[in-house]
Amino acid sequence: MHLDITLQKGKYTFENNTFTMSEKDVKFATSFNITNPKTGKSMLFNFQYSTGPEFDPNTRWIYFSDTGVKLELKNDPIFTKIARENYLKYKLI
Repeated sequence: MHLDITLQKGKYTFENNTFTMSEKDVKFATSFNITNPKTGKSMLFNFQYSTGPEFDPNTRWIYFSDTGVKLELKNDPIFTKIARENYLKYKLI
């Protein structure tokens, strides 16, 4: 799944060339076209790997652009807890 979003939340760190956002600010997708609202320029990021399991609140979902800029989507602890509980609830029915 591909999403087009405008960068409104999140932060950019120059030292490691990384955008960081929370999963509560965007839906999961395999690629993102992110537009900077100040410049109107956009950049395509493709999913590469996760740093851990889906239901771990510390997991980050890592994406890279063709130019080497990294995007990290962080799991939100509350969203992750709810998703884990719902998964177990419906899996055990």
